[in-house]
Amino acid sequence: MPDFLAYALDYIDAEFQGKPWNGLSLKTTLDKLSAAEAASGQTWEGYSAWSIALHCAKCKRIVARDLGAPVAAWPYPEDVWFPSPAEISEAAWAADRALLAEYHEISMKALRGFPVSKLDDEMPAWKAPWGKVLSWLVTHDAFHGAQIRSMGLPSLKSKKHE
Repeated sequence: MPDFLAYALDYIDAEFQGKPWNGLSLKTTLDKLSAAEAASGQTWEGYSAWSIALHCAKCKRIVARDLGAPVAAWPYPEDVWFPSPAEISEAAWAADRALLAEYHEISMKALRGFPVSKLDDEMPAWKAPWGKVLSWLVTHDAFHGAQIRSMGLPSLKSKKHE
């Protein structure tokens, strides 16, 4: 199974910042948005792309932390899964995207060192086997990237639908 784990980890990375099979990567999707678009909650679910980006960052931080990797402090309330940005500006949007990228890199480094023999061990934060958590992570960024691309934000609208 170690080979499959390597494939899964490569795909987790691709869904965040590579060339996945499921459309644009999450990073590419987020990079197309201005701060105002990213902060807009005028979506059918009521989430903003920015809040979703922060949610993804939080999940990556928790994974890295539970694997023992040192991570920067979380600048948002710990009990909120989809936090609102502290400030809406291009600089704050860039800083939060950089935080997401930082947490991604740290979590990927920690995951690449994860021993296959521990897939049945419980992840401390989520009280689920690491194997289940890793299986879920393969789809997490893909799901949220598609969710953001479906929000109808101007920078993400296809010309063929106008």
